[in-house]
Amino acid sequence: MVRTIHRVLIASSVVIALLVGPSAQASWVESFDGPTPDLNWQFFRYPAISPTFTYTILTEPGGNKYLSLDETNSAGTPPPATGSAFGIGFGSNEQFTDVRVAAVVNVVGDADRHYHGLGARASYFVDDGSVTGVPGVIVTATYVMHIDWEGGPANLSIDIEKVVNMQNMMAQSFDTPVPGIGNNHSFYAVLDVVGSGPVYVMGSLYEYPGGPLVAKTGTMVDTAARDPWEDEGVRDAPILSGLSGVFAQNERSTPAGYHTTFDTVASLSNGPAAVNPFPADGAVDVSVDADLAWVEAAFASGRTLWFGKAGNMVQVSPAPAGRSYALPRLDLGTTYQWRVDETGAGDVTVEGHVWTFTTEECRSIDSFETYASDSEIQAAWPDNIADPYIYSFLETGANNVHSGGKSMRFEYQNQADPYYTTVKRTFTPAQDWSSGKALSLWFRGDDANYRQAITVWLVDSAGHAHDVTHPYDHAVQAETWQQWVIDLQEFADDVVSLSAIREITIKTGNGESSGQPSQDRDILYIDDIRLCPKMCYNSQGLDLRGDVNGDCAVDFRDVAVMAQGWLNNGLAPTP
Repeated sequence: MVRTIHRVLIASSVVIALLVGPSAQASWVESFDGPTPDLNWQFFRYPAISPTFTYTILTEPGGNKYLSLDETNSAGTPPPATGSAFGIGFGSNEQFTDVRVAAVVNVVGDADRHYHGLGARASYFVDDGSVTGVPGVIVTATYVMHIDWEGGPANLSIDIEKVVNMQNMMAQSFDTPVPGIGNNHSFYAVLDVVGSGPVYVMGSLYEYPGGPLVAKTGTMVDTAARDPWEDEGVRDAPILSGLSGVFAQNERSTPAGYHTTFDTVASLSNGPAAVNPFPADGAVDVSVDADLAWVEAAFASGRTLWFGKAGNMVQVSPAPAGRSYALPRLDLGTTYQWRVDETGAGDVTVEGHVWTFTTEECRSIDSFETYASDSEIQAAWPDNIADPYIYSFLETGANNVHSGGKSMRFEYQNQADPYYTTVKRTFTPAQDWSSGKALSLWFRGDDANYRQAITVWLVDSAGHAHDVTHPYDHAVQAETWQQWVIDLQEFADDVVSLSAIREITIKTGNGESSGQPSQDRDILYIDDIRLCPKMCYNSQGLDLRGDVNGDCAVDFRDVAVMAQGWLNNGLAPTP
């Protein structure tokens, strides 16, 4: 809860009585709309020097009641500042493990440069000054969420932190700005804490309860070790249980004090949404063979999974039996959305967050990075020439690698029978390439090479075969890396089953003498063989920089796209 206040360390020799209650997994909600609060609230402050901290139930003109936490004096070490740096309220003494702490918070009126806050799994004691030298509440451990308008409502943000002995432990910030500048209104703030080892903590801000999501933090994963986000040396152990509450905070000398408001405060053991998605929210280059996994709150005894391409999620049937789901092979270069709604006792359903990920643009067939020696690549890509001649080698020279650190060096001598050379990769079991639209490979040769045809040959598990030859026989003389993109439909049209590819062969030569001298070996470097979505099959090397609409042609359709936005700079007209 405290960002810059001086560190308060508790000596291990001092016996501290924590104010805790019985362990419980019930839930509570406080609306403040009755003649008195529904719960037995307890309020504290730090430091407790001046009695200027107040907690008041106020009534709006329309009759709605809400809680206001107020401090009128500046905080600091006396003299002269005697105000509290923060005030805190706990709705009950019940202990929660997995919990959602939530409240309606307001960013309006005279609320200026302060923090709202939610606390979960909190423990504390009240010091009379004999332990720390300063009277007031000492928070020994908690996870918190800040709703921060320290920079005014034009710079609203949310943040999560771990606090131990009045000191945040954050070597890394989870601060997330709230979009826009018109944020001087109420929001619904939510702090979810799930798990016991590790613990997952996440903060979210909604327009209103059940309304659109405005912002969410990343997920803090708290383990028993020192985590990347965590300072050293205070306390590394996760916080396993504690109280739920709200707080207000301002540690600056000006403006003096703080004024924050809360309404419909809740602590829900059956409220936390699923967390820690895999693939991670927003992940890119995700394998098309990825499966889903997530972490659920303890109350969840069942779940509903929603999954689909972005904008088209559908309910998965049957529902997953556990906290993972095996997906069918996904499409390349596609963004997917998914959500897990947890269900529990009493027909409680908690709608989850919508997560997204984008699959890899191209799926690697062979990047040559896994081979450690010539013998390994020769076993995987044998040539067609009888021993003792060998023509496939592992290459690591910087100029001879397209990406990564390795490629295949394909040597060939087509001046003798059979007047062609091949290297062939066999897949066991056969591979499913049906999600791709194009086969892409990169190659470079040498200007001293003799002109040779380059051919790629695919064979399916039923023996159906088809080959495609590069349109230029001088391509082997290119000294810069060239991408060759082949439309997979060319193979499918010749009844090759793209769902069961057994072999890929790369061939130089056409069965006639190349004219090379008797001992001459020419060289072709091969790298990054990949399966890709729709691509431009630009074997002629045309300049497609003007392809505005992405249809692999530069024509009047691109002019129409440009004309549609002509001179549209997004500015309002000048009167």
